[in-house]
Amino acid sequence: MFSFAMGALSAGSLGIADFIASQSSERLGAARALGGMLLVSSIALTVAMIADGGFAPLLQHESLIGNALAAAHGSVMAIALLLFFHAMSVGKISVVAPIIAAHPAFVVVFYAIQGTAFAFIQIVAIAGILIGVGFVAGFGEDQNAPTASRKIYYPANRVVLISAAASLIYGIAIILLQEASLRIDDLQLLWFGRVAGLLTLAIILIVRGLATSGFSLKWLSVFVVHGLLDSGGLLFILMGTNGGASNAITVVVASTFPVVTVGMAALILKERISPRQIIGAASVFVFAAVLVGTSAS
Repeated sequence: MFSFAMGALSAGSLGIADFIASQSSERLGAARALGGMLLVSSIALTVAMIADGGFAPLLQHESLIGNALAAAHGSVMAIALLLFFHAMSVGKISVVAPIIAAHPAFVVVFYAIQGTAFAFIQIVAIAGILIGVGFVAGFGEDQNAPTASRKIYYPANRVVLISAAASLIYGIAIILLQEASLRIDDLQLLWFGRVAGLLTLAIILIVRGLATSGFSLKWLSVFVVHGLLDSGGLLFILMGTNGGASNAITVVVASTFPVVTVGMAALILKERISPRQIIGAASVFVFAAVLVGTSAS
């Protein structure tokens, strides 16, 4: 029950956080929206680290590999979220979010390359995810019209490609997160990841010439809520990861976060979701759960 509760809390936190991201990205741009969230999240986690006893554990020799993996996780996750936020700002949330939810397929392919053998049910699950993504992605370009606040939008096929790239990179970030969690504690992992992600985004902003282009302080409260929800979502996953079957339960439940995001888009933004998209999204979520569950068993 505890693992289920942690997974549900994670799904709720991340789902709401991503909906907030979709709206701030439309108005500020994906890079600034992500930067605000990462900054607030890094500050909050720094305060938590100090309250938990400081940064001495980071200097221990046995933590160096874990720290490196955590930093790699943060940098890769920042790139994945930047693409994810951008896709939501120029396309329909009900299309982008389910494609992101397909990331377990990439994780399984990684382990297959490493020599892991997969059961028939896992192969079926991978096929189900890909078919589901095809259903979600196969919408008419007219359905990708801009919202009242959206200034620009991309053709449907371009949104799908950006979302697929974000899904692949997100899967890599999850692999790095899992590997780092075996070596360092949860709070240390989150802090290293967020700070590394913020530095990575800062470099991207400097290269793109956006470093001096900021946003008004009225967005501060949005970034606070977004940052706390996003960090909390990852923390709930780590809290519910205690070994054995509990790991699978937590990850399966947490991976349903796009359901929350899509549901909020339908209720608040009145995004029209076609029956084909509903079938495709359901296929992605169901088979992703099967895939993660059977992979962890």
